[in-house]
Amino acid sequence: MSTDDYPLSTNGIVKNYGPKTTIGPISMNIGKKWIFGFLGPNGAGKTTTIRMILGLSKPNNGSVTVFGRDPSKDPERALKNIGYAPELPNFQTFFSGEDLLNFVAKLYRLSTSERRTRVRELLEMVGLRDHAEKKIGKYSKGMVQRLSVAQALINDPDLVIMDEPTLGMDPAATIYFRDLFKTLVSDGRTIFISSHQLDEVQKIATHVGMINKGKMVFQGTTPSILDAFAKDYSIEVELETINQKILEKIGQLDYIDQVKVINGKVQIKLKEKRDLRATLAEDIIKNGGRLLGMALNKATLEDAFVETLRGEIPILEKN
Repeated sequence: MSTDDYPLSTNGIVKNYGPKTTIGPISMNIGKKWIFGFLGPNGAGKTTTIRMILGLSKPNNGSVTVFGRDPSKDPERALKNIGYAPELPNFQTFFSGEDLLNFVAKLYRLSTSERRTRVRELLEMVGLRDHAEKKIGKYSKGMVQRLSVAQALINDPDLVIMDEPTLGMDPAATIYFRDLFKTLVSDGRTIFISSHQLDEVQKIATHVGMINKGKMVFQGTTPSILDAFAKDYSIEVELETINQKILEKIGQLDYIDQVKVINGKVQIKLKEKRDLRATLAEDIIKNGGRLLGMALNKATLEDAFVETLRGEIPILEKN
C-alpha cells in the first residue's frame, strides 16, 4: 500500500534542534481503525513528533501525510480530518464547558443547529452534561481531560490524536473512556494515543510503538510486541487444595519447566512460549486436581518499556 492508503503516515521525519539534538528519523504507517499506543520516556521526542504530525512544526527531513495530505503544506484539508486532545489543555477558565465546545464548533464552521446538537451529544458522551454551565476554572483535572476529549471530537474526525487522555481521571472514568475509544474505532475512526499509563495502553491498543532518544526502537501489533519481549511464559494456577502429590505430577509433565507455590497459588513455568492453559487444565483434572482458576503470565508493556531503556531490545518482525 502507498502512504495515501493510511490515515497517518510518517516517512523518515527528522527535527533538528542543533548539532547534538535530533528527533528522528521516525517512520510509521498507522492503519485504519487502529488504536496506536505511542510510548517513550520524557524527553524522547513524543511531543515533537506529534507537533510534526499536526503541522505545527515542519520536519527538517521526511514527510507526514494524513489521509494523503501533508499538514504543513495543506493544513486546512489535512487537519479537517484530525481531532487533537493535548496532555495539559490550557482552556480559557472563564469559559463554561458548553461555551468552549460552542467556540470550537464555530471554528469548524458548524451551523447553529449542528453546534447545538453536537455540543449536547459530546457533553453527554464525556459525562459533563450536569457541568455544562460550570466555569472551566472550577473543573477538576479529570473534568478538564474529559472536556479535552470532547473538543477533539467536535468535528467528527477520522483520526483522533490524544496525549495522556485519561490523566487525572478516576478508575471509573478511565474504564468508561477505554470503552469509548473502542467504540470510536468500531465506528471507523483511528486513534493515536501518547501515554505513560502502560497498563491502560496495553488494554486498548491494537498496535504500539516506542521511541527513545529520538529514535523509533520498536513498533508492531501489541500481541507481537509482548511476545517478542517475553523471556518465557508461565501460568498461575489456583487449586482448591494444594498437595505435594499433585505438584509432583504437574512437574513431571513434559512441557513444564518449573513448579512453585507462591502466596497460595501454583506458579508453573513453561518450556516454550506457548499458551498451554487448555492442555494444563486437562492434565490437572486428569491427575485429580480441582481447578479454580488460571492466568497466563507473559511480558507486559512495562517490561518492554524497561528493557528497551536498558538497551535490551529483541529482534522484532515487521508488522
